[in-house]
Amino acid sequence: MTLPIKMITCLLHPIRERFTLKAVMALDVLLWLFCLPVLLRICPISVLFGRLARSKNPSFRTSMNQDDIIGIVTRVCNLRLFDSSPFPKRCLRQSLALYRVLSCMGHPVQIHFGVNKDESGFRGHSWVTMAGKPFADTTQTGIFKAVYSYPPAG
Repeated sequence: MTLPIKMITCLLHPIRERFTLKAVMALDVLLWLFCLPVLLRICPISVLFGRLARSKNPSFRTSMNQDDIIGIVTRVCNLRLFDSSPFPKRCLRQSLALYRVLSCMGHPVQIHFGVNKDESGFRGHSWVTMAGKPFADTTQTGIFKAVYSYPPAG
């Protein structure tokens, strides 16, 4: 085999192809998270959701399974560099990133924002559901009462 054919054959290997897809998705989420503080300041949340929901991007169509996608998004969202002040809290950035990626891939996801009142005051939280089941959420289900969901139920 000549060298160019060996290189092409090497790139077409299924393991390398899956790694490349995962790396590209992680880079996309990473870059989007860097833009997120600006997006949240210049766009009302309803406009942001409308843009995210309309951007059914065919390049997001992938052969990766849902668990791999959720794993990539949560790992990128949990990077320590996003714990600094310009970035939103972990649950918000993770929920927005999951909603963006999964809705662009055509999954019927819904993002929720809720509150909980206890003796220390109000606490907020956001999470993503598919078919009514939350995923990649670290809090106990049912603690927070949803006050806003997108897209609206029904």
